[in-house]
Amino acid sequence: MDSREVGFPGYMVYCGLMASLTSLSIGYVIGSPNVPETAIRGTDGHCDPAAPHSGFPGCFEFADLLWGFAVGSFCLGALAGGLSGGTVQNVFGRKKTMFISNIFFIVGAILLALTYHQAQFIVGRIIIGFACGLGGVVAPTYLGEISSIKGRGTMGTMYQLLIVVGILISNLIGLGLSTSPKWRILLAINGIPPLIQMFLLPSLVESPRYLVSQNRLEEARVSLQKLRGSNSNIEHEFADIVQLLLGRGSSAATRPNEDSAFEEYKADPEAAVTATNAGASKNYSIVRLFTSECKGLALLGILIHFLQQASGINGLIYYSTTFLGDVFGSGNSKYITVGVSCCNLLATLASVALIDRTGRRTLLLISFAGVSLSSILLVIGAYADVGVLVVVAVFLYTAAFAIGLGPIPWLLLSELLPTYALSSASAVATGVNWGTNFVIGLVFPSLNKGLGNGTFILFAAFTAFGFFYTWFFVPETRARSIEEIMAEKGVAPRSDYM
Repeated sequence: MDSREVGFPGYMVYCGLMASLTSLSIGYVIGSPNVPETAIRGTDGHCDPAAPHSGFPGCFEFADLLWGFAVGSFCLGALAGGLSGGTVQNVFGRKKTMFISNIFFIVGAILLALTYHQAQFIVGRIIIGFACGLGGVVAPTYLGEISSIKGRGTMGTMYQLLIVVGILISNLIGLGLSTSPKWRILLAINGIPPLIQMFLLPSLVESPRYLVSQNRLEEARVSLQKLRGSNSNIEHEFADIVQLLLGRGSSAATRPNEDSAFEEYKADPEAAVTATNAGASKNYSIVRLFTSECKGLALLGILIHFLQQASGINGLIYYSTTFLGDVFGSGNSKYITVGVSCCNLLATLASVALIDRTGRRTLLLISFAGVSLSSILLVIGAYADVGVLVVVAVFLYTAAFAIGLGPIPWLLLSELLPTYALSSASAVATGVNWGTNFVIGLVFPSLNKGLGNGTFILFAAFTAFGFFYTWFFVPETRARSIEEIMAEKGVAPRSDYM
């Protein structure tokens, strides 16, 4: 069977799940401060910051702005990790980059669990944030590069799915560990998924596309064969990968017949070796990317990443226990928060099922419209003092985000851009994503204190803009080659790569 026709070989799915332990860790980091916030800050009335437990303070005094910075500070580390991630994964490879990110996850978890001062808490969050940023570049890249053509959409959403699972796990564990000093155990668990992944990484293959880019063609062939299964014929797909890295079109639209890449490679494989050596150094730098013909497509994907965070989703994830507590009381709000995480998971599973049937653009439009309308409903419910409407709006908001805005930005760039522009664009997009995340985490407590749930009217405006931007500018990428999308947008392949 031609490997271009396979769906979900078992080993490919295994590699995807193991790589997605990175996103599980990211989700756990995002959700872990939410439920135990009052215990960490000592605002639940059960902790005196001056009274130590086993030599460590049971809680810490955090003003609203400082707590916002402490929660959001991991995004500063993630910004640095994201911006450096493209270079790191190109130099060390995908597997070694995941290993490096795991080291930072574990060190950060240890610092957080053994926190003795607010400053140490913030440093721990920044270090673990660096791991999130680095992992946020390499995990989606690896998933995209090992995926079969038919499994690309579902495998791409696996990244967001495991983030959501991580958030839910942190909230569930937080219900039992949201007291002093048990919150330290909750934060220490941050280190378990990366430790598991670190030991399982040797069982994964390196990305065949990365190996080709490094002129390790025989290793790449073995890797691709293992990913597609022993009964699959990988020759045509392997030739496509090699020829795409040479810059020659791999779609039927750019060659006389669909197997010309294979015939060309078969006729002169040494030419592939020579050209790969030359092409490996031709990946765009960040500066080159934004003066190149690909800058428009790159900016399109980067703006979608910005809008993902400008929707306010992480304000909801970080602080839902607090602002829902203003409506329902802190005891009830913890359980509503867990319910919201369950809703997030179910909607993300729906996205996995729909993404290769409905298409990326359609789900983005539904998502932007749903988040904007539910944000408005949330504000109305808060000001009219209708608690049920607030809860319904929060659940609708979460479901609308998860079905499109959650997974698609991480998938979109790899479907818009050619190989030579992707790493730099992914690094910038990840940096923008985490940078916006930091700003939302920093200002949300103060905005919520000043505006109450009226804060969400700002997020409604951003997502309304996102709806119209997607409607007019974002192309559908489902079942389409990069070359087709570039042609639709009037972007010619760079001449020196041909």
